[in-house]
Amino acid sequence: MSALDRKTRKNDAMESIRIVEEILRRWDPIGVQPGVDAPADEYDSYAPYIVSMVGNGCTVAEVASRLEFLAVETMGLWPSSPEARKHHGEFAAQIVDTLRSPNKSLERTRER
Repeated sequence: MSALDRKTRKNDAMESIRIVEEILRRWDPIGVQPGVDAPADEYDSYAPYIVSMVGNGCTVAEVASRLEFLAVETMGLWPSSPEARKHHGEFAAQIVDTLRSPNKSLERTRER
């Protein structure tokens, strides 16, 4: 693999991570409004793993399950209600749809 190919792959990966970070800030399961009442990067550490999941072919349901796990097990929220599961599913769908889109862009995620 050439240096240019490596740089392109790295740039693509970083763009995907930035996109997922933006979506996770809107997901905001603890309601802290990243960038307003909490650091803007409150959920950013979860983005690389989620990008990897999608890149490895995970389904929307699997990504939603990961978001639920993060909310309940990592953040200590109560087990998910049907409304919370729907919330996780909607954001998981945004992540998967955006990352798998041939024209993925950060602007597209802001429209949702």
